[in-house]
Amino acid sequence: MTCKDLDLLLPLRAAGALAPDEATHVEAHLARCPTCRAEADADAAVLALAKLPPPTEAERRATAGIASGALAALRRADRRRRTFQRVAAGIAVAAAALLAVLAPAVLRRTPTIPPAAAVTWQEPDLDTVWEDAGLLDIEVTAAAATTSDETSDESDAEIASIDL
Repeated sequence: MTCKDLDLLLPLRAAGALAPDEATHVEAHLARCPTCRAEADADAAVLALAKLPPPTEAERRATAGIASGALAALRRADRRRRTFQRVAAGIAVAAAALLAVLAPAVLRRTPTIPPAAAVTWQEPDLDTVWEDAGLLDIEVTAAAATTSDETSDESDAEIASIDL
């Protein structure tokens, strides 16, 4: 094994991540090569600085419930999602049933009127409409109002009683 081959394996050795057969080859080379041995010691020193201390009892207690709490929250969210899906499915089924019941009534064709029985528009006679409505004859009332003041009071009352 050459020094160039060890460039990738020395950090793995410092981390303890080498396979047993690779570890024997690396140790054999380190026994012969002082440059690689110095590199391996430097890698080990750097990893020792980055290594975290073991967790304290307080840290263990603080992190003990995280996994179970996250799992419980996940289950609650899953239950809410399933409940929403069930309600949505129920509403969809109710809407489909309502549509099935109301569709025939809404989509039913209206009967067509045969052409012989069709009614045509006739312009009404305006004199007949005025007489049938029973409105006050304004011309007669105006003529009567000019002849007498007493009748004008009566005609004013009649005009005021007209509901427009």
